[in-house]
Amino acid sequence: MSDLRIDRVPEGECPVMILGFTGWMDGGRVSTATVGYLREKLGAQRFAAIDSGDFQIFNFPVSTLPITVFLEDEGRAIVAPVSPMESAAAFRPHIKIVDGRIEQLVFPQNRFFVAEGSGIALFSGEEPHIRWRSYADCMFEVATNIGVRHMIFAGSVAGPVPHTRKPRIRSTVTDDGRRAELAALGIEFTNYEGPSSIVTALARRAPDLGIEFTSLVVEIPHYPFIEMPTYPRSIASMATVLNSLLGQEIGLTDLHEAAGVVDRRLSEVMAENDEFAQLVAKLEEAYEYESSGADETLLRQLIESIDIDIDHEGDHDRS
Repeated sequence: MSDLRIDRVPEGECPVMILGFTGWMDGGRVSTATVGYLREKLGAQRFAAIDSGDFQIFNFPVSTLPITVFLEDEGRAIVAPVSPMESAAAFRPHIKIVDGRIEQLVFPQNRFFVAEGSGIALFSGEEPHIRWRSYADCMFEVATNIGVRHMIFAGSVAGPVPHTRKPRIRSTVTDDGRRAELAALGIEFTNYEGPSSIVTALARRAPDLGIEFTSLVVEIPHYPFIEMPTYPRSIASMATVLNSLLGQEIGLTDLHEAAGVVDRRLSEVMAENDEFAQLVAKLEEAYEYESSGADETLLRQLIESIDIDIDHEGDHDRS
C-alpha cells in the first residue's frame, strides 16, 4: 500500500505550495491556522493525502518513566515520576466513545489542497516522527506532479515579543535572489543552531529538484501563566506577508479584528495584574533592544532576566 494517495490531479500548474505543520513550529497555531485560513478564503479543495500510519509513533514506550522535579512552597525539591498515561497519551490517536459506541477514531491528517485557477496549493499535516526521507518523497512527488516551483513554510516560535509590539518574522531561504524581496517586507534572516525539523529536511532537498524553498517563522508571545492556544495577531502578520509574496489580495479584516480582541483582553489583564505588567515592560525593553541591533550577549542577559514569579492562584481569566 502506498503512503501517498492522489485522488485527482488538479487542472493547470500550481507554482506555489504553502506548508503548515503541527508540532515543532506551530505555536499559537500559526502554522496550521494560516493554512486553514487560506484554504477557507481561497475555497481550496483536497486532492491528495499522505497516510500517517507509518510515519507516526502511536505507542510511546514507558517502561522507564521520566521524572519531574519541582519545588514545594518551602523551596524543597521533590522528584516524582511522570504518569505513564500522560506520556503515552500525547502520541495516541484521538477517540470518541458515546454511550458505549465508538463514534470517532482520528489519526493525524496530512492533506494537500488546491485552489483551482489560483496557482496555489496548500499542505497541512503533522510532522512525522520517523521515516523523514519517505515522507519527503511523498511531499515532492505531489509538488513535482502539479508543477510547484516554490514551497513556502509558514511557522512560529515563542519569543521575547510582548502583545504590545508587532511580531517579527524571520526567514531561511534556498534562493539568495529572494532576500531583497523579503527584506523589503521587513523580514529578517534566521541565525540558529539546534534541533532541526522536517521543514529543514525539505528545504535541504528542494533545490536538487529545482524547487525553491522559503521558511517564514513569526514570533508569538510566551506568557507562562496565560493559556493562549491561538494568537491571531501573528497569524495576521504571516498572512499579510504571504499576500505580498503570492501577489494576492485576500481580505484579512476578520483576522485583524480577532487579533484586536485578544490583545485588548491581554491589556486588560495587564492593567489589573502588576506582575504581568512588569513582565510586559521587560519584554518591551528586550524587544526594543533587539530591534536596535544591540550586542547579542547583553541582549541575552536581558532576556534571561525576564523571570517573574506569578501567583497562579491569583491569575485572572486565561485568554
